[in-house]
Amino acid sequence: MATGDIDLGRVFDALSIMVWMALPDGQIDFVNRCWSEFIGLGLEDIRASKWQAFVHPEDLERLLERWRLIVASGTAGEMEARVGRFDGQYHWINFQCNPIRGTAGDILKWCGVATDVEDARRAEEKLRRRRLDLQTIIDSIPIPVAVTTPSGEVEGLNQLTLDYFGRTLDELKGWKSSDVVHPDDLERTVAAQLEAHRTSTPYNVESRHRRADNVYRWYNVLGLPLRDSQGEIVRWLHLLIDIDDRRRAEDALRESERNSKLIVNTISAGFCVLSPAGEVEALNDQLLEYFGKSKKKLKHWQNADVVHPDDRQRITQTIEHSFATGDPFDTEQRLRGKDGVYRWFRVRGLPIRDTDNRIVRWYVLHIDIDEKKRAEQAVATSERNLKAIVDTIPVLAWSARPDGSAEFFNQHYLDYIGLSDEQAQGWGWAATVHPDDMPGLAGTWQAILAAGAPGEAEARLRRHDGEYRLFLFRANPLRDEHGTVVKWHGVNIDIEDRRRSEESFRTIVETTPECVKVVARDGTVLRTNQAGAIMAGVPSPDVVVGHNFFDFVVPEHRDQYRLFHERVCDGQKGFLEFDLVSLQGVLRHVETHAAPMLGSDGSVMQLGVTRDITERKKAEERLRRSQAFLAEGQQLARMGNFSWCISAGEIVWSEQLYRIFAFDSKDPVTMELVASRLHPEDLPLMADFLERAQYGAHDLDYQLRILMPDRSVKYLHLIAHLARDHPGRLEYTGAVMDITQRRLAEEALSKAQSELAHVTRVTSLGVLTASIAHEINQPLSGIVTNASTCLRMLSAAPPNIAMAQETARRTVRDGNRAAEMIARLRSLFSKKTVEIEPVDLNEVAREVIALAKNDLQRDKVVVHTELANGIRPVGGDRVQLQQVIMNLLRNASDAMASVVDRPRRLLVRTEPADNDQVKLMVQDAGVGFGPEGTTRLFETFYTTKSDGMGIGLSISRSIVESLGGRLWAEANAGPGATFSFSIPEYSGDGVQDNFAILPSVRNGRGSMELRASHH
Repeated sequence: MATGDIDLGRVFDALSIMVWMALPDGQIDFVNRCWSEFIGLGLEDIRASKWQAFVHPEDLERLLERWRLIVASGTAGEMEARVGRFDGQYHWINFQCNPIRGTAGDILKWCGVATDVEDARRAEEKLRRRRLDLQTIIDSIPIPVAVTTPSGEVEGLNQLTLDYFGRTLDELKGWKSSDVVHPDDLERTVAAQLEAHRTSTPYNVESRHRRADNVYRWYNVLGLPLRDSQGEIVRWLHLLIDIDDRRRAEDALRESERNSKLIVNTISAGFCVLSPAGEVEALNDQLLEYFGKSKKKLKHWQNADVVHPDDRQRITQTIEHSFATGDPFDTEQRLRGKDGVYRWFRVRGLPIRDTDNRIVRWYVLHIDIDEKKRAEQAVATSERNLKAIVDTIPVLAWSARPDGSAEFFNQHYLDYIGLSDEQAQGWGWAATVHPDDMPGLAGTWQAILAAGAPGEAEARLRRHDGEYRLFLFRANPLRDEHGTVVKWHGVNIDIEDRRRSEESFRTIVETTPECVKVVARDGTVLRTNQAGAIMAGVPSPDVVVGHNFFDFVVPEHRDQYRLFHERVCDGQKGFLEFDLVSLQGVLRHVETHAAPMLGSDGSVMQLGVTRDITERKKAEERLRRSQAFLAEGQQLARMGNFSWCISAGEIVWSEQLYRIFAFDSKDPVTMELVASRLHPEDLPLMADFLERAQYGAHDLDYQLRILMPDRSVKYLHLIAHLARDHPGRLEYTGAVMDITQRRLAEEALSKAQSELAHVTRVTSLGVLTASIAHEINQPLSGIVTNASTCLRMLSAAPPNIAMAQETARRTVRDGNRAAEMIARLRSLFSKKTVEIEPVDLNEVAREVIALAKNDLQRDKVVVHTELANGIRPVGGDRVQLQQVIMNLLRNASDAMASVVDRPRRLLVRTEPADNDQVKLMVQDAGVGFGPEGTTRLFETFYTTKSDGMGIGLSISRSIVESLGGRLWAEANAGPGATFSFSIPEYSGDGVQDNFAILPSVRNGRGSMELRASHH
């Protein structure tokens, strides 16, 4: 091509429209880059007419015919056809062509423009265009374009330009004198255009242009002269290419280079640059600081005495190999610091290559891994220690391959079965399984392997001495990242003692005097004990099993029991009283405590304990009658009782107390009303009474005088006791006795003293009752209060029958609760003759731990035992000692219930003690004793638990002391407490009277103790 053609080709390549040229005969001779990229063919392929393959088959014949007609006519023309893009999609293309003629008028070439009119065809206003003028070409360029005259006057702008500047064509014609171009760039831009006009050559200048929102953006303004066929410039085409992002990227790159240099000097690793020959060219500050040497001394690092002598040869060979092959290197080596201490470094070298793939330098990073190396050494040591731990832990641990064959046994396992590791490998361990258990164990193991899930089985395992013991085999799969089982881990747990404990527990259930039963959802009795058979009136539990329990319930209570049973089977615990009739027709009033129990088939059943309370009901009736007698007795004894709820300000008096104060029983009682009767000299006593009550004093005892309306004086004795039936609620119950006669009649001193003793006894009885009522939410106090309230409701005008009925029902409810407590106390406080026998304290401890194991596991308590070998049996009752140890275990577990920052560890230890005794200790890691220490731990009804009764430790101490032993508590050096008791060794005595639980009152404060009484 001629020089002019080359220039024109560059112009066309700079345009974003498709330009093409053809020879006079119509053969395509040239396409610009935009056209070539559109169809994905190079110029040579287009010249070879391969472009025709991209024309839609339906349009090709018409396009070629039209082109032949245009060529034949020698005049400008246009044509349209669908042309396939490089991605296979067809677009409508408008071809416009004009002949380029020589001076003689002959056609030299054809010049054409191909325009994508796919969108234009869809728009009706653009479908029928026949001419493509200069403005259309400009508007089709996807960048701002300006057209100026040869002298530089603005002639035309495309829409993108108008939109960008937000101004009209007329406003932009004076751009040289406006702020369209940034003031700092205007002079340079104008100068570039003037120079281009003077030399008639393209220009390229970068300048900032103001957008419609007053934001300046960088543009690359490319000015191209458009010439006519004579080579004269007829217009200038100015393309505005947005380079703002590029400029920002360049600025960011420069900033990044500055930051990179800063980072190299601030990163916590050493960094250096090596020449292709291996000489040090640069080091960052960290590396210079570490070595304490200059760059000059480190240039030939091989001789700088910085690499450990043991590593130098290996490192030199590795790096020389990398220099020879060009491969990166990654080594670990010890480098000496300026303090002479060697530290481990990971040294990584990467080659940097030029465009010809030649290595121009090496970047080398030095990462301090000294701590990592030490950690790896520690891990290796830890792995060795772990193996030692696994081999010494007191559990049979093993692992197996995915096919189930064993590959590892810890030393404890091998010692237990008496086989070597080689003998036990694979399936050799199976020889130690009891022959009767092997088929079941093998079947379960194969099922676990097939399921790929955790599983367990029970089988007897032979010990090295030939004894078989029952073990629980547990296995869990180990999976890789794809979920494939790669190994099985398992432990064998000795459950021989637990099984024996379960059998012992079943024995206890069978011998308990209360009916224990399991009832299916449909009412069928599945299991019961001998007490259940007795209650049903049959000789054996087997006779009861299979019967429907609903049939034993009297018809009037049957529907109520069905609802109760359904709630239990739906997962709720429950309590119910109802009448039961035996097969012999004996009617009993019973109560049932029930809880849901999950069966082996997943069904929910009722586990219930049913107690015969017929006698208690009779006692309640006697109690009701005694209450009537009490009211009459109060009148005869000139004594009234009261209750006072401080928070609610509610004061309730008995009728007798109204009579003592000579108040109308219809008037509400207030402290102001009471104060109006008090003798002026006794008002300070009332103030003291109110102050102590507000602070929650436990007991209040005052002697007061009141002035009657007739100015006579009465002497009163007031006793009150704090009853906490609700947390945070202060309520007092008490009695007021008129002791006027005692004060006024000196001659009746003996009688008055007798009455005082009587008052003391009644007060003690009240204190004992209040202590018991404190544990059962004061049902007896509720009876009195509700009865008084009922009387007041009935005495109202008109009587409040509904409220009276409600209070009467509450009275019955509280009476039932009181009767239940009485029944429990009768069984607890009775005397029993116990057979003293030799008892192995270690064995008893193991049994209790096995019984409590599920509860302890549920509470996340880890039990450790240190049971001394060779201790002698103690003399006592096995069941009583189990009760004491069970109470200590449960207290320890409850003390750790709120612990979350440390393990819940419980230690049971036995050891010989002084004076031929054996000691057992239970140590927990719980919250300790609290602010009062051990002062009140063994007081009856004292408890630190919200739901405790406070009698467990008292009864436990009484049991231990009845056996000649001692029970005490101590605080641990760390968290938690230790409870210990010691029992004398068995001496051969056969039978001794057991203790009776007796109440006593001491210090006049109404506290109750349980003491042992030997007979």
